[in-house]
Amino acid sequence: MKLIADPLFSEACAPPHVSRMLLQYATDQGVDTKRLCRGLGFAPDDLKKPDYRLSHRQSNLLVRRAIKCLGDNGLGLLVGQRQTAVSWGIVGLGMQASQTLGMALDLGIRYQKHAGALLRHRMELHNDRCLTYVLPQFFDPDITHFYLEEAFASAMAIVRHLSGRDDLVPLRVELEFPRPTHGHCYEDVFRCPVVFASNHNLIEFDAQWLHIPLPTHDNFVAAEVAALLDSANWEDQTASDLVETIQREVRKNLCSPPTLDELSKQLNLGERTLRRRLDESGHSYQGLIDSLRRAKALSLLSRREVKLIDVASETGFSDIRNFRRAFKRWTGVTPREARQEIQKFRQGPQTASS
Repeated sequence: MKLIADPLFSEACAPPHVSRMLLQYATDQGVDTKRLCRGLGFAPDDLKKPDYRLSHRQSNLLVRRAIKCLGDNGLGLLVGQRQTAVSWGIVGLGMQASQTLGMALDLGIRYQKHAGALLRHRMELHNDRCLTYVLPQFFDPDITHFYLEEAFASAMAIVRHLSGRDDLVPLRVELEFPRPTHGHCYEDVFRCPVVFASNHNLIEFDAQWLHIPLPTHDNFVAAEVAALLDSANWEDQTASDLVETIQREVRKNLCSPPTLDELSKQLNLGERTLRRRLDESGHSYQGLIDSLRRAKALSLLSRREVKLIDVASETGFSDIRNFRRAFKRWTGVTPREARQEIQKFRQGPQTASS
């Protein structure tokens, strides 16, 4: 698990599928979702846009607000149960087109980042049993249970949807947190023994499930989706080389980075070519600058002796108010709140919160 000082916690890199489903549920309960999202850096309609991304921090703050508004009586279970393979976007389409349930699950885990997973999933085969482990990526004990509830409930809902079989029941579910007051809801959702306060977060099922043929399979579509996902892989080496080169040039003068035209001349590229290659890599020049400034700001905020005005100055802001606005847009919290959170985390797990 990682604390807020990890820039990935505040990087807008996750497809908003879980947040979108949470807002749909909130709407059905009569909640004003525009109000629920106010101040988080996005509006409900933003989540309907193709390629829109949220940071883990924005998602977490939305969950906190939803729990406060709707209560915590199995909210993650309720959101997860509503999902089908379609809820996972293009990854879900590939899963539907897979020949067997095992191939669909393998594809879902392989491309879990593209599916908007906010937890890390791993599947292991042990003789006649299959175990899927789930690991939270960030330290956030107050709402981790929501994400685990949602992950396991949506997994079962999607498995039953893909196979067309509502009779599929796992062998057991284990969760690291203590049994909540709504613990009886778990048996209703999973229909199997549920172990709380375990050493793992896992769901176990019969390995025979992997051989179940899917009624919607289409080998051509499955191959096409896999090729599309591979082409969108953001670990593409050519794109990484370009991004690393640009980041290196920007770091030389983060307070006053070169313009795109100046940078293109330094790299012996035409400005239009550089812009096109950045677009193809899924980045923008301003986005890369913001990412470096965000990382620098978080690093400086972790040092108690550094004044806020100095953090602003060293990240390219002459006006502290503009810095505060930019930082809130990047992370969903104010610089002061971020500093307090980092200090609380360093005091130990008993007082850490996020």
